[in-house]
Amino acid sequence: MNRNISLDLLKLSMALMVVGIHTGFYSEFSPLLSYLFIEGLFRIAVPVFFIINGFYFYSALERGAQRTWLKRVVVLYIIWMFFYSVFWFFIPELTAVDLLKLLYRFLVGYFHLWYISGLIGAAIVLLMLKELTTKFLLVTIGITFFIGVLIQYIGNYHLLEGTLLDKVFNKHEAHRNFIFFAYPFFCIGFLFNKHSVYKQVPLPITYLITVLGGMLLLTESYVNYIQPLREGAFDNYFSLIFICPALFLLCLKKQVNGSSKNIALYASAIYFIHVFILSVLHKIFNIEATSLTVLTIVFSIITSFFIVHLNKRFKFIL
Repeated sequence: MNRNISLDLLKLSMALMVVGIHTGFYSEFSPLLSYLFIEGLFRIAVPVFFIINGFYFYSALERGAQRTWLKRVVVLYIIWMFFYSVFWFFIPELTAVDLLKLLYRFLVGYFHLWYISGLIGAAIVLLMLKELTTKFLLVTIGITFFIGVLIQYIGNYHLLEGTLLDKVFNKHEAHRNFIFFAYPFFCIGFLFNKHSVYKQVPLPITYLITVLGGMLLLTESYVNYIQPLREGAFDNYFSLIFICPALFLLCLKKQVNGSSKNIALYASAIYFIHVFILSVLHKIFNIEATSLTVLTIVFSIITSFFIVHLNKRFKFIL
């Protein structure tokens, strides 16, 4: 069956960017360029993932398969949380604090698995709001996205230093969560499909917005880089709301024919397994960041080969 694999290729590119974020790509050569990659360009990866999933979620909703879609994602989350349980699970002493810590980690997700947790939460929110008008949904996108970015900046620049809010806002979960990060982009993908936006926006416009959005993202990350008061990593950028939807539309409009889902499966497998590969490589080698990035990608691809084949028998792995 003929298939447009442009989004599969986009997913694979985004998965490799996530690897670059976690391995500190290029940091031994140039702190500035590394920052522009890790805290700049590569930050488009997860929002684009959310847009893609929101786009396909609308199709599931149209088929009446939203429960099946949600069940599949929940099972996927449980499987990979179990796989990584050696890194986050501990035997509690049956105290309220220990039990709450475990519950919190399970709900939020270990390390990169917060993405799946956010995906589940965003889908549930959208299911509750799906009957509302598109104008209302656009307002919710703007409000939730803006609040997330605001929390990120207030926290990273310690604008409320010395207060409890400063401590809260400097937790990833305060802004990088299902409502302030996942939902806006997930809903964008949903509306793109619902209104066939990709058919209405001319290709030159998508090119223009993508380029301008990329320049804006690099500018925003560079401004943050040179600020002495800035502290911590960035997930929420103002410019992401421009470049990520535009890049998605651009790839959707560029027809790339294929017949297999393997690229998409490899993208998912690399995303899920690379943290494990990275932890193993850290124990074996003491190498610089860029070499670590290359090795992590190579071994993630090799391991993904077996995961993809295992998924043919157990469809819930990817």
